[in-house]
Amino acid sequence: MSDFDSFEFDSINDDDLSSDKDYPLFDDDSSASPQINNNNKGSGDKFEAVSNGVKRRTSADFSPDMDLLLLTAQSSMILEGMKLISQHDFKSVNVAAFAEALRGIDLYIKIIQRNPATYKKLASMLSKDIDCMEVQKITFNLYKSVYDELPESDSQKLRAFELIKDTIQNAYCKSTISLSLLDIKKYYLMTGDPDYSKIKNVILTREDKGAAEFLKLEKHVDMARKLLKTGNYEINKGMKGREINVFVVKTSLILNYYYSETNVNNKSVFYKKLHENFKKYFVVK
Repeated sequence: MSDFDSFEFDSINDDDLSSDKDYPLFDDDSSASPQINNNNKGSGDKFEAVSNGVKRRTSADFSPDMDLLLLTAQSSMILEGMKLISQHDFKSVNVAAFAEALRGIDLYIKIIQRNPATYKKLASMLSKDIDCMEVQKITFNLYKSVYDELPESDSQKLRAFELIKDTIQNAYCKSTISLSLLDIKKYYLMTGDPDYSKIKNVILTREDKGAAEFLKLEKHVDMARKLLKTGNYEINKGMKGREINVFVVKTSLILNYYYSETNVNNKSVFYKKLHENFKKYFVVK
């Protein structure tokens, strides 16, 4: 298996380097992270007690046990995500791994936010679980690297897990861009030019599905631009983030055409300007 995704786009050549204003995002409120559902419902008895006077257990009685099981299961997913990050492995095939790691970290965060005492109890119960202890060790060490001390209070521990979540979120975004960059190749010819006839055909024959697909590309462009602002956007080691810039240039070009053909003029103008700005300014020689 190749170490990197093969994007195979032509180089972007433009000798005029110029700064430009930072264009606004269309969907500032959208989150790059996957939707996380932690409806940890209990699995209590299905039948009501009738004559023995025993109070039926509620989901609250099962919550700690369910949390215990989920933390045990998700901790290995978190470690897998952290392993990929340590290997600088943000290939497209790793999107699912990072998504699962995010769900796991989100579970830790929700438990601390909901009831710190429950987290302390669970941490004590999981003290012999290797994966859970390794997650806590990595999390607290990251906090120490930022604040020069280990987290002691509940708020500090919460912040520690938020730092880990930010790290995995960054990796998830990089992997998503890798996947999206491969996906848009279907709208490009072997020459490296956009396949305008294919985009036109999508508009004419798959209007609803096409709209959803191009809206997803919009969100990924916003994701890429946010990554650039963090300064931590290198996908393939040694490429200095070239893939992110190529993605924005290539995707903004086809979005410009798509919205011009569907008469959404404000977005068409926006992506035209974005394409020109990135093509001129973000050049890797």
